[in-house]
Amino acid sequence: MTNPCDSQLIQVYQNLIGVARWICELGRIDILHEVSLLAQPRKGHLTQLLNIFFYLKHHERSWIVLDPSSFEVEWTPKGEESSPRERARHMKEIYTDAEDTKSYNMPLPLGKSVDISVFVDADHAGNKVTRRSHTGIIVYCNLSPVLWYSKRQNTVETSTFGSEFFALRIATEMS
Repeated sequence: MTNPCDSQLIQVYQNLIGVARWICELGRIDILHEVSLLAQPRKGHLTQLLNIFFYLKHHERSWIVLDPSSFEVEWTPKGEESSPRERARHMKEIYTDAEDTKSYNMPLPLGKSVDISVFVDADHAGNKVTRRSHTGIIVYCNLSPVLWYSKRQNTVETSTFGSEFFALRIATEMS
């Protein structure tokens, strides 16, 4: 752990971290996790923040690609190779009481469908000092990222399951 910044460096740090967070909001999700880890105005964090700006200067042509095509995630039960129809049958065997509910007054679709995919992860006790976990979430519409989130969790979880479950709750509330 490095020394805290003095009052003059704290102001510089706060200005730079504000700029970095705006850059993340504007679409540079490649630095989102790193910026969210820089929580305290310490000299080492200021150095890392300057390294992030150096990276941005040399990688200024990074783009978010908005791709309207969709993708399908393949899921095969362990030890089996199966077609989509067989996978659907297999899922019906597992979830026997599940049914597809549709609203009676649902309007007819007027175009291609949109697939929404949410990818969630959490590291258990990633912060070695506070033992708090970190959550990362990306929401895609078809192949385009539309929402992203990276933040330290507010609670200390006792297991990986707890931190992953907490991350899933946040993702469910977001989407």
